[in-house]
Amino acid sequence: MEMSHAQFTLLVAVLFFGGIALMGVALSGYGTKDRTHQHPPRLPGHDIQDKLADKDS
Repeated sequence: MEMSHAQFTLLVAVLFFGGIALMGVALSGYGTKDRTHQHPPRLPGHDIQDKLADKDS
């Protein structure tokens, strides 16, 4: 079975837009639990403000 140029172009376009749609769904966080009530995670090295506040008091 050989594909014509038009069929190949259509296949590439469908795969491209399907990939874009999947990335959009993944980045939107659709289907994940709502964690807005939780505090954001503390990252290492991001406690500078706390250390500066402790020095001042």
